[in-house]
Amino acid sequence: MRNVARIKLGYYPLPPSEGERLRGLLKFPTEGASVLDPCAGTGAALHQLTEGAIVERFAIELDADRAQRATEAGITTVHGNLFDVQAKSGSFSFLYLNPPYDSEVAAFGNKRMELLFLQRTFRWLVPGGILLMVVPHAQLEDCTDLLSDAFSRFQVFRLTDPESERFDQVALIAVRTRVSGADYEKNREFLISTIWQKSLPLLTGEEPPYNVPPSASAELFYRGLPLDEVEGLVLSSAAWNKTRSFLLPKEESSVGRPITPLHGGHVGLLCTAGLLNGVFGTEQERHIARWRTVKYVTTFEEKIDGFTEVHKRERFSNELALVYEDGRTLVLTDEKKKENKDAERTSEARAA
Repeated sequence: MRNVARIKLGYYPLPPSEGERLRGLLKFPTEGASVLDPCAGTGAALHQLTEGAIVERFAIELDADRAQRATEAGITTVHGNLFDVQAKSGSFSFLYLNPPYDSEVAAFGNKRMELLFLQRTFRWLVPGGILLMVVPHAQLEDCTDLLSDAFSRFQVFRLTDPESERFDQVALIAVRTRVSGADYEKNREFLISTIWQKSLPLLTGEEPPYNVPPSASAELFYRGLPLDEVEGLVLSSAAWNKTRSFLLPKEESSVGRPITPLHGGHVGLLCTAGLLNGVFGTEQERHIARWRTVKYVTTFEEKIDGFTEVHKRERFSNELALVYEDGRTLVLTDEKKKENKDAERTSEARAA
């Protein structure tokens, strides 16, 4: 996963057009049911997939803002890591999995999140419960052994929204089933042939629906750290006061007069170290000073035995940029002509 995607915690919401078509695959009971999205985002997808159904919605979300929005949308939401959440086996009638498309960061193995999310949650489905996975097509391969062992009645559809095509997304729907050892190989062969058939059927929303079984009210238990409370309390803790100086860089500052007058070399070192940068002066002469080191290259030619040798001589010097309160800017170098050329004044309108 790219760094930008990691900043978003792998959050890529289900396109609404696909949610509308996937809703047609589900028929919820009138008795009520508990449903779960363990990577819920704002909960918009879970709401769309269960629209009009009598269900109790549960969600897990790592991002604080999105978890808050899911809670405000009426979903019972756990803010935290899925792998710190526990639930009783057979708690939910419907499980919607659209996990981060990424790999774990482990000492070895680095399994895909699609498989890890499935391993963590599939036992929470009741017998006959419905699993709906929206994942990149290739990532179903790692899940085939587990799916063959615990599910049946597989169907895989290709999603056609431009955002889904971008990630080669497919939707797998299956029923939680107790698969006997004698039926495992047959079930696995059927799953593989369904996943890797020559041309996957496109999801139209008109397919025969799966019946979602009823279930009682469920409950999620969070065993991880209360992230929001920890963040709020850590700044006032004794441990933070003791470790703050080691964790945060010290601000460099130098004040006072030197014991002896500085010569040119001292000033050059202070300039290039950035210790003479800052805000100086008062009233109209108040300005920001910024020093930097500049490399100059002098080119000259020398004729020897009928040949011309081109020599380049490098030297380094300091350059000072000044920005005044009234808009004046000035660049001072050790080259007189350049000094006059660089001096300029911004227009009154721009300075305002």
